[in-house]
Amino acid sequence: VSQQQLRSFNHPFQLGWTGEELSEDDGSSFKTASDSCASSIHVRRGDIILMATDGLFDNVDIDDIAEIALEWEQNNGFIRGGDIAAREKRWEKGSSMTVLSSEKVTELAQILCQKARENSLDNTVDSPFAILAKENDIMWSGGMPDDCTVIVMHIVGEPPIPIL
Repeated sequence: VSQQQLRSFNHPFQLGWTGEELSEDDGSSFKTASDSCASSIHVRRGDIILMATDGLFDNVDIDDIAEIALEWEQNNGFIRGGDIAAREKRWEKGSSMTVLSSEKVTELAQILCQKARENSLDNTVDSPFAILAKENDIMWSGGMPDDCTVIVMHIVGEPPIPIL
């Protein structure tokens, strides 16, 4: 998980362009791509990568996101009973090389967006946004209504070449 980039509470960096050069001291919240966080992670075949806006992360706890993704994988038969190691062994043997269809990947994105929307409208949920607000001495209960964009990627690869 990458770190949030904020000027202050509820004032995230905005990636944008105004059409003009901005000086360092003009107080603008707009940043360029060179100001963004860059990192590298090791991925393996079968990994699910999520990229999302704060509309998701302000309303759904990261542990809940992982639980939703795991349940989605189990429901679609990509892993059995949470046994990720067994999935890896099947792939090493060249079997079960399921490439997720765009519809299946889209389904996970939609499930996550729906959960974010539900939480954003729930005044009783202790959302990540509400927790952070309280840490900043702001009384807030419930979710944070916001737009939500989720991109889901499935890492695939070529099956091993059989030895003849």
